[in-house]
Amino acid sequence: MSDLITVAAVQMTSGKVLTDNLREAEAGLERAAAGGARLALLPENFAGYGVNYRELAARYDDLLAWLGEQARRHQLYLVAGSLPARYRPDGSEVPAPRVRTRSVLLGPDGAVIAGYDKLHLFDVDVQDSQGRYRESEVFEPGDAVVTAPAAGLTLGMAICYDLRFPLLARALVARGAELLIYPSAFTATTGAAHWELLMRACAVQNGCYVLGANQCGQHSEKRASFGHSMLVDPWGRVVAQAGGEPSVVLGDVDRATLTQVRSALPVHQHQRFTVESFYDLR
Repeated sequence: MSDLITVAAVQMTSGKVLTDNLREAEAGLERAAAGGARLALLPENFAGYGVNYRELAARYDDLLAWLGEQARRHQLYLVAGSLPARYRPDGSEVPAPRVRTRSVLLGPDGAVIAGYDKLHLFDVDVQDSQGRYRESEVFEPGDAVVTAPAAGLTLGMAICYDLRFPLLARALVARGAELLIYPSAFTATTGAAHWELLMRACAVQNGCYVLGANQCGQHSEKRASFGHSMLVDPWGRVVAQAGGEPSVVLGDVDRATLTQVRSALPVHQHQRFTVESFYDLR
């Protein structure tokens, strides 16, 4: 098995028109595959931004089928940043008007490997044109920590605002995560202040590679996202990074680097407190 595993983050400016968003996502996945990626990550809300998420969730099965086709065509492990889902993992329906926001991992055969429902919801006040963000009015939080195998790695699955919660990253690493993935839509304001800082800190504190695919650009008159999708290595070095426009970031996860950093700086062995009391690690 090669020490180098090429991964990609597809940076998009998603809007309200589903067909336009899927066209942009498909173009990004084509570029990722052409660049040799074995795994590709789409951003949060890639299929629709600022839409009626309950209505879009009615297309969940159709979107999964489309994603499966993309994964097969390009022979990729594909992480669908987030999709609105009307049903919980146990099959029960989320009461209207809310939905779950779910990241789905598919294999190169198009089959679903794992799903993760966002745990932490972005209920904050930001000094930008929109000002007030209340995801809890639209989304129901998930309740499970999820890791999954992909491209010879163990992925720790998370979404956007989860990046600010180090106990979740710690729980993922406790379950064997080597690559933490953050499909995101950081605002232009919070992204400029915190995106790279949080990505690099997460990598260093957990001895992991960290891959973030962010939304970018102007979605509406009031809403803009920061972009700057990136891959960071366990030493905190930025391996590859985008700017503020739609693009594809390609970089290598190097097993040798992962092993060397974890050996030289064994934070896993030095950890004195566990996270079992905070998250269900079953």
